[in-house]
Amino acid sequence: MATSNSLKPAASNSNINLVLFAILLVAFVLRFWGASFGLPYLYHADEPIVVNHALVFGSGDLNPHFFKIPPLVSYLLFMCYGFYYAVGKGFMLFHSLRDFERLFFLDPSSFYLLARVLFGVILGTFSVYILFRLVKRFWNTETALMASLFLTTNFLHARDSHYIYADIPLLCVILAGFYVFFRVSETPRALKWHLLAGGIIGLATAFKYNGIFIAIPYLWICLCSKEILKIWKFWPVVALSAILTFLFLNPYAVLDHAFFIREIMTQSRSNSGGFPWFHHLFYSLAGAVGIPFLMLALIGCLQALFSPDSKLQSVGIFVLAYYAVLYRWGQSYDRYVLPLIPLLCILMANLFAVLDAKFSKHRILIFFLALLCVIPSLGKIIAWDRVMSAEDVRTVAKNWIESNVPAGSRLALEREFFMPRLNFSLKQLREKQKGLIANHPYRNAQIRRLDAFLARPDSRAYELYFMSLQPDVSGFLFAEPKIPYDLALLKQKKINYVLIIEPLYPKNDAFLRDLKNHAERVMSFSPFRDRISNVLYDPQALTG
Repeated sequence: MATSNSLKPAASNSNINLVLFAILLVAFVLRFWGASFGLPYLYHADEPIVVNHALVFGSGDLNPHFFKIPPLVSYLLFMCYGFYYAVGKGFMLFHSLRDFERLFFLDPSSFYLLARVLFGVILGTFSVYILFRLVKRFWNTETALMASLFLTTNFLHARDSHYIYADIPLLCVILAGFYVFFRVSETPRALKWHLLAGGIIGLATAFKYNGIFIAIPYLWICLCSKEILKIWKFWPVVALSAILTFLFLNPYAVLDHAFFIREIMTQSRSNSGGFPWFHHLFYSLAGAVGIPFLMLALIGCLQALFSPDSKLQSVGIFVLAYYAVLYRWGQSYDRYVLPLIPLLCILMANLFAVLDAKFSKHRILIFFLALLCVIPSLGKIIAWDRVMSAEDVRTVAKNWIESNVPAGSRLALEREFFMPRLNFSLKQLREKQKGLIANHPYRNAQIRRLDAFLARPDSRAYELYFMSLQPDVSGFLFAEPKIPYDLALLKQKKINYVLIIEPLYPKNDAFLRDLKNHAERVMSFSPFRDRISNVLYDPQALTG
């Protein structure tokens, strides 16, 4: 008997580790599957911002000249690319920095895949592990496993773990922050935990500015403490720790403070709210977790607010406060609710623990209720990964055009995000070089990029024009020259083909009507399985 009892904890730990390993393996597979989507073409609107800045840092200029998002992910990625270059040079894959740069210009696949795996797939999977450790440390193992399973099968988290952006790294920091805040609740007079709390707040803000709002649960933990009269004196030190951490990781916020403030003001104007109060509830959260999960999570949030446990209260308070911030100052895109997702998983797992304790005789019903929350989201992730691993319709269109449209033809394209990535003619590439702005901070890099395109072997190339409602407003280097939506002018410019995204046009649009009346439809492409559907299901989801 003694021997049997002594082996039970080890066996139990072994089973727990096995279940945790299975959850993490599923999390990794769901996030890695489809991570190479689109490559070598870039179909994500924001990823190039992060990657291009990381590579430009290699020129020696560490000023990002862009502060609409903090530069920390680009700084970290710059170090990863430095390691990539060192290993590649050691294995004679590159002979010089110019070879390395040329590879990026002509085929950026390895750069993007490396970054997606590191900052999306691995950190996305790691955030599941951090959530497990957090809940296990401050509640119990069963609740921790359930919370990590909910996060593993969360659609929004899995989807955005395919991308190179600040959202998933920020989630890791937020979860680490809650660990530190909960330690403050256990040892409120321990200065080191308050200093760490300040550092975490500064680190979260350095990843993404909305990370500053994790100060809310820290303040709540402090206010709920019986030691509040003694620990509020730590707050100036906490604030200083946060500020110094942020400035250390984003030094040009001071060194280029005038431009930094101007960028922050510009970004704040774009984060002006202005959408209905329930937008993120019924669009972002319902789409991210599903209706059954969302309803139960809201019940879990109410239960947390009235719980005697200040740690659980702080989770519920953050969910409500952050949602209010989104309503007042956020943007309409669903990724803005990502910081709420792991916390909703905690609230859900805690609710199921309460239900299991009160209704243990009906455990089978509770099990099926949990499946109702997991299965639809899991199916949605699998469907998404299948789409992401298939050839993008823009790539299909590019291949067809290069096989059927004569090189040198003049093409007018819809807005560049939706278009196949066609090659500019040599004439247009030279015109772009001549038109580069003399004092542009990235002018030299742009010249070298254009030189690489000019020197590559002959390929199918076209004269490309991008249709715009504001043709006189300058745009990105490879989204010009612009031309108005005017069929007569297109004919005057001797445009041979027009590429449009028909669902973007309102009914009875004059330009679309002119095309249908005076041009021949040569070919249609559809991303849908039936190849017939012609619907724009979600006008908000324009990132990936």
